[in-house]
Amino acid sequence: MDDQKNMHELPRGGKLGRMAKVLLDKAGVGIAEKVMQGHEYFTRASLPREKAAWIRRMIRRLEGNCGSEVCQGVMETCGRKCCGISTRTQARKVWEGSDSLQDFLRKMNQRGLGGGRLVLKDANTISGGYDKCYCGQVSQTDAPFPTLTYCRCSAGWYKQLFEAALGLHVEVRLVQSIISGAPSCEFEISIPSSIPSA
Repeated sequence: MDDQKNMHELPRGGKLGRMAKVLLDKAGVGIAEKVMQGHEYFTRASLPREKAAWIRRMIRRLEGNCGSEVCQGVMETCGRKCCGISTRTQARKVWEGSDSLQDFLRKMNQRGLGGGRLVLKDANTISGGYDKCYCGQVSQTDAPFPTLTYCRCSAGWYKQLFEAALGLHVEVRLVQSIISGAPSCEFEISIPSSIPSA
């Protein structure tokens, strides 16, 4: 009964509601409630910088209550959910219409998918990134986020995008992020050594 009572105190809709569901799954009700403490403030805040400040505090609570593996898992799962079906479908169609990985990246860049500056660094590594933060929840933060935890969400987004397009598992390394003080967001996407043709 207590679990059900606490679940009613968690946010239900929007991106916070999605994160609360992921937290419940990965860390349980008690942790989810601690991390989402004061979520009503986020809902009531009218200024983007106030919302970003609440998210910054929320990430500190997440890091303080969960190990790095859980933090990463929560944020990457949220990012996967942010990569919508239409984006995944577009990426898959681009891959199916490409002659090579290089051709695929060129066409993705032309469409602005994945940031518009995907580059093949070597046979198994793609670099990608953004020159501005596209996350409306944090893009107008008035103070840097002290860690890269929040932006693991974007790593999850890239994973979902490339796995949907290529039909196989990829790894994504977050190199730097704008909200943590870098001039751009940078990622490295590691792909298997042999990719089946589209």
